[in-house]
Amino acid sequence: MTDQLPEVRKSHPYVMYDMMKDIPNGIERTISSMQKVDLSFIGDDLLFLGNGTAYHSAYVGSQILDRVSKRHSVVQAYEYLNYMRSSATTIAISHTGKTKSTVDAALKARKTSKTAGITHYADSPLSNSVDYPIIIDDEDKSLCNTKAFFNNAFASLYIADYYGGLAYDMNDLKAEISKHVGIDDHEMRSAAEELDHIDDIFVLGSGYNFPVAREAAQKIREATHMHAEGIEFEEFNHGCTAVMDDRTLVILIEGQKDRARGDQISRASRYVGSKTLAINGEGDISVYNDPPDDFTAAFLNTLDLYYLAYYLAVRRNINPDMLRFEDKRYRDYDNVVFPPGEH
Repeated sequence: MTDQLPEVRKSHPYVMYDMMKDIPNGIERTISSMQKVDLSFIGDDLLFLGNGTAYHSAYVGSQILDRVSKRHSVVQAYEYLNYMRSSATTIAISHTGKTKSTVDAALKARKTSKTAGITHYADSPLSNSVDYPIIIDDEDKSLCNTKAFFNNAFASLYIADYYGGLAYDMNDLKAEISKHVGIDDHEMRSAAEELDHIDDIFVLGSGYNFPVAREAAQKIREATHMHAEGIEFEEFNHGCTAVMDDRTLVILIEGQKDRARGDQISRASRYVGSKTLAINGEGDISVYNDPPDDFTAAFLNTLDLYYLAYYLAVRRNINPDMLRFEDKRYRDYDNVVFPPGEH
């Protein structure tokens, strides 16, 4: 929550790093919290609302429903608040429970549907604005909210699994993530060492990895203060290439169906001097996390790119916990768009 700044550290390990290492424990606490929730209020249609990382987490977790024919959608809270109306059971997500547009969207949804709110804080504005407050008994102490992403993604997955009648084994997914929290750290640190000259980043993803690309770009911006854009795999080829040069990094998050197109983009990037980093594909830098399936891959790819964002910040002597709030100008900006108590 941006009105409560984290502990200020001067070097690695920053708080963001500690939070990433605690992701498996956060997932365990989330599953435990969700097991106490009676989800029988969920109706025949499901809508998730959120902003930023909360939106991306709902997007990633609820994609399990693509396996069945159950109506569901994920919408930016601001869009719903200003332009939409729905009778679907609505799940609003906010780590702090204070994000104003999410709270206001939940209040609007409550007029036409049953509502639930996922937050990490009891007695927050969101928990007091919905029919069914859902409290995750955990805390993310870095403003980058990497652990909170996984908590909220698993909470969304838990709800989607119930709604879809899937009986998905979340413990297997947790075990896979826990393994990679340990083994992927060094690989992404090594990758960051080759990227000191970069100042512009595109993160490409499609399918399950489209929200991952969006979330990874957000974390790179927050942690490193560099420009980063998350974009759909093929959309990248329509306009973005005009701004590529030798200080551009193209990150390709490759699912099984993206390999051939990813190889083409990697080869083409060399003509304009841009470096490529491919996850589960071939690039100037290649990272393989060997996921058992594309849905699991979305979670592992997010983790890997969190590590990359973190180490890019460390190599630039930037504290990734602070969102640049040590500079009063940026703190003043935040206080205008998110007055105290609204984020």
